[in-house]
Amino acid sequence: MKVKVDIFSGFLGAGKTTLIKKLISEDLYKEKVIVIENEFGEAGIDGSILKKTNIEVKEVNAGCICCSISGDFKRALKEAAYKYNPDRIIIEPSGVAKLSEVMAACSSLELRSFLELNMIITVADVLKFEIYSRNFGEFYKNQIINAKTIVLSRTQNASIDKISQIKDYIYNLNAKAVVVTTPWDKLSSKRIIELAQSAEKMKLQEEVNLIRKPIGSTNLKTLKAHRGDEIFQTIGWETPKKFQYKALQDKLNKINDCREYGDVLRAKGIVEIENNEWIQFDYVPGEFEARKTTPDYSGRICVIGVNLNKQNLNKLFGL
Repeated sequence: MKVKVDIFSGFLGAGKTTLIKKLISEDLYKEKVIVIENEFGEAGIDGSILKKTNIEVKEVNAGCICCSISGDFKRALKEAAYKYNPDRIIIEPSGVAKLSEVMAACSSLELRSFLELNMIITVADVLKFEIYSRNFGEFYKNQIINAKTIVLSRTQNASIDKISQIKDYIYNLNAKAVVVTTPWDKLSSKRIIELAQSAEKMKLQEEVNLIRKPIGSTNLKTLKAHRGDEIFQTIGWETPKKFQYKALQDKLNKINDCREYGDVLRAKGIVEIENNEWIQFDYVPGEFEARKTTPDYSGRICVIGVNLNKQNLNKLFGL
């Protein structure tokens, strides 16, 4: 069996080490893990984490692992795999490393027989996103374009509008990535790992269907039987927006009374509401139900119906 390789990319000070610590301390301590670090002067994985399990850390400090010391880096990977026989190897490259070149090194002919790329995560600080993307465009965009999962850090200190703008910018570069906008302290490591290890990003409506079973008794199959001659549409949004519970309920009930949104047969999702709580809601005409749930990587809303007007629905939800 091949050893899983997880790469945690991100510009200087984005929070890569903090995220690695979180995942190890909450979940990955159950596995045998090797961490290969390549930072310039930053504090690495500390002793309190290492004492919790038999995590091994190997530092590669002579330069960037994707360029001047790629030979040393590959030797470090070989040594880690054969000497320690780990379940996974976590790589924390320098903040100025090109993610594409780190991935290429890990996938080289001499390593691919016993290693396989697994989680490819880029951590991006929302407070420094604009200045870094403007001044270090090539390196910064490379880390975004090649990531499978992009975890935004310090979102608790940024406005919803700013987070939404950054998320849209990211999707323009990498539409397949999963973008985590929820502050880390609200998310379990298990959920982050689950997202990062998935083979590909699911369509929004498929993800909502899979993760959250319908609450109401009415289902789309029944509705479709009555309206089989019409074409059904699905519109979905990912949003970091926080809703007021009563206002959300009123918006959904308004759909039923106003034809400007189209013929909405169902709406459902998972969103954050007041008091830092999260709900899973399900709406069919004349019926709204919701229950508390655990925070997720982003809020999601999915609307299913006929002749849907996306622009008006955007305005209704304030998206």
